[in-house]
Amino acid sequence: MPSVLRSSVRAGIFCGTIAVGLVVFAASAFASETTDQVKTELDQLAAIVKDPALQEKAKEEARKSMVKERILRWFDVQEMARRSLASHWVKRSAQERKEFVELFGDLFVESYTTLVVDHLGDQQVSYLSDNTDAQDAVVKTKFLSKRNEPTFVDFTLLHRGKAWVPYDVVIDDVSIVGNYRKQFDKVIRDQSYDALVKKMRLKRESEGLGPTAKKGAM
Repeated sequence: MPSVLRSSVRAGIFCGTIAVGLVVFAASAFASETTDQVKTELDQLAAIVKDPALQEKAKEEARKSMVKERILRWFDVQEMARRSLASHWVKRSAQERKEFVELFGDLFVESYTTLVVDHLGDQQVSYLSDNTDAQDAVVKTKFLSKRNEPTFVDFTLLHRGKAWVPYDVVIDDVSIVGNYRKQFDKVIRDQSYDALVKKMRLKRESEGLGPTAKKGAM
């Protein structure tokens, strides 16, 4: 897994004591919440990947659809799309943004499934640490293969309402969103935004991705 990941892809004293104690307690509560949420999502995906009833060839599309629905329900795909376009996002119309988010979502699901989800069935996941403040969190994990080869996967999350939603995944120090941002910026600068969208559509079609697998996702 590590080689695949790296090739594809290369954050008054008494009163003061009470206040500090409350801050530490709050941070601990947030940290537990974020780690628990990441673990819950990975466990749910692992259950789908390892479900004996979904292992037959005839069930492959159903399994992929369930995985995709779970991913799109958890990740803030619009935030990821916005960050991946960076300064180019503000130049896009509402309709262009909508289409881009849909295309980006399909491509991200494919990448995340290949790089992370497909390995949940045969690798051990350890939860190493988390770093949380009022609005952001990073949950660090380690995937360990049967040959004891580690891959480090960090989840970056935003606090939205009562939930924590991920907007990036960093695999062995390579950010998925950052990697997309470099690729997208190069295509736009060397060619055009329309050329980027065309490439994304062709990629989605060639990989057999598309909106049909997204029904009921968000």
